[in-house]
Amino acid sequence: MANTPVFQIVGYKNSGKTSLLSDLIAYGTDRGEKVAAIKHHGHEEPLKVMHLDTDSYRLHESGAFLTGVDSPRRFQLELSHEDDFPLTQLVNIYQHFSPDLIAVEGYKHEHFPKAVIIKREDDLPMLDQLTNIQLVICWDERMVDRLSLPAIPLREWRKRLPEVYRLAKEGA
Repeated sequence: MANTPVFQIVGYKNSGKTSLLSDLIAYGTDRGEKVAAIKHHGHEEPLKVMHLDTDSYRLHESGAFLTGVDSPRRFQLELSHEDDFPLTQLVNIYQHFSPDLIAVEGYKHEHFPKAVIIKREDDLPMLDQLTNIQLVICWDERMVDRLSLPAIPLREWRKRLPEVYRLAKEGA
């Protein structure tokens, strides 16, 4: 089992994390790479079980802490736990499937290489609070020149995907 590169995209709510991560995943997939995704759900309300009124739902509700359903071309997994799962444990699980890249949305304070989205001036303190920042994506392109970290304006994101994907694969 290889040590798969992990790359995070972090930012505050409604900063564009999912859109940017989707673009990054599509870029890699279009080039024949296997890209896996992990999304952190930081809201208080619990996630809903994937499919109500299915056999897997019944098995889960019977008390199984881990329920998997395999079908041609798709596998779904439902895992119940008391506390947040550490990202490193999830990455270890994902590595068993030999992806070329594990793309992560959220988990700001983990130490994996990351891109930080700065939507407004109030977001700038994140750059001092987080570790392993490889890239900053700025909504306001006037901020790009003021930063000491590598930064790109949001409007250039898609044009710069080859560079960002290469950075994500290199890890740190």
